Amino acid sequence: MAFRIDKNTVSSKAWGDVDKTALRNRLVQGLENNESGVQAAIREVYAVIKSSDLTDTPSATWWGPHHEVQDDGTVVLNREGLGAAAAALAGARANPDLTAEQKREAARHLIRHYRDLNETPPDSLLQLAGQSASGEMVRLTAAVSGEMRVEDVPVAPWADLAKIKAGDDDPMEVVVEVPAGKSKRGWNYRPEALQRIVGEVMSTGLPGFLGHQKAEDVSTQFLPPATHWVGAKWENGKAYFRGVIDKAAADLKRWIRAGVIRQVSIFGMPKLSRSATGEIDVVDYQPLSIDWTPLNRAGMPTSVVAVGEMDSTLGGIEPPNHGGGQTMNLQELLAQLRQQLQAKNTTMAAICGEMGWNFQNLAKEIGGEQYRALEARANAVGEMAELFGIGRDAQPEAVVSAAKAAREVQLQQARQAHEQLIDKVVGEMVVAEAARPLVKRMLRVDDNADEAAIRKAVGEMLEQEDVKTALSSLFSSAPVRGRHDNRASGSTDGLAVQRVSI
Repeated sequence: MAFRIDKNTVSSKAWGDVDKTALRNRLVQGLENNESGVQAAIREVYAVIKSSDLTDTPSATWWGPHHEVQDDGTVVLNREGLGAAAAALAGARANPDLTAEQKREAARHLIRHYRDLNETPPDSLLQLAGQSASGEMVRLTAAVSGEMRVEDVPVAPWADLAKIKAGDDDPMEVVVEVPAGKSKRGWNYRPEALQRIVGEVMSTGLPGFLGHQKAEDVSTQFLPPATHWVGAKWENGKAYFRGVIDKAAADLKRWIRAGVIRQVSIFGMPKLSRSATGEIDVVDYQPLSIDWTPLNRAGMPTSVVAVGEMDSTLGGIEPPNHGGGQTMNLQELLAQLRQQLQAKNTTMAAICGEMGWNFQNLAKEIGGEQYRALEARANAVGEMAELFGIGRDAQPEAVVSAAKAAREVQLQQARQAHEQLIDKVVGEMVVAEAARPLVKRMLRVDDNADEAAIRKAVGEMLEQEDVKTALSSLFSSAPVRGRHDNRASGSTDGLAVQRVSI
């Protein structure tokens, strides 16, 4: 069976339900059978391999699993597993047995997955990888509508439109818009950050590709640009960028006209600052490119607001409507979403995904105090599991079973201590040893009664006439509290001593 890495699928299975030993054994079996793709699968499943030889003690040298291997050999990322590996690398339980270089390699591996998910890597990973939040390459994303004409955006002094369009029988220009504000990942893009991108376009220009380059290829790879961004302006809290579609990008022109491609994504490195409220502000931005992307990728809500073409290209035909026109208010938009949900044209999961929401953020926003209470309970259960020695990732049923067993032991010990306390009190208050079992059986006290309460109950019982009568049927006189010498006293309060000749 061949192993295949699927980077487009993310498993939401609880990481505690993934059998890590079976996972490792499956990959070891693949090595032994020399199955196709197994070495790449191992290096994908684990954050770092501590030995240059994959067969060298896998249980000790394969560190930080965060993927699953499905029955058909497909390797998929597990979202909870990624978080668990990041926490382990940060020393959440114990300092991992890794060298500084191995920690750096593991951190970079895990950061790659966070970026593939368009999520912010934890600060601990960035520090271990030798990166800072300011050096992280991120994306800001956009859609096609109609608010500003192409000619309203000035052309940069360096740009010669005639030369850029030379030889193109079907020239096309577009304008894209990026508003200041919060991105889908929760970062707050300040106006000065977007103005920096405007300045970059006006001073030197930016290329536009079909999709982003890999971060590691930016410094060495040259890709033919599909778009040349030749102008920009800042107006009313929004950044507008003017681009010329390259002559060679005929397919892109067709896709834009058809409306099937209508989003771009600004690729670059932000400078971050944490506000007093804990939010992350993007205060500066070093752009690398403004690229065309598939629809609804996480980022800033950019939009293509104008498409400009030569009249001869359109042949006098009314250009297609790429957006704009009548707008909907919030209530109308919510009504449309509700209608789409009722018609089963979409799902809540799909809507949340398009908005860039994950379960935790959504639960915190909606649940508030209830979510925080559940989170505290979950942490308490994890701590209980560790106290019982079954591991923090243990299933709730295992924790409940361990707690019940511990409680039963506790109750048994309490019952034994209670019985011993009753025996002590009865032994001191009832002189006749033979009478003690009967007194104990007749005694009624609460399970949590202390010594004083037991003494009071025994004393009151021994003063009752029916009890005295019952005991008298067995003995010449009823047993009493304390010790008495019947030889020196004629009292009938103690047990009678009958003297016989022997």
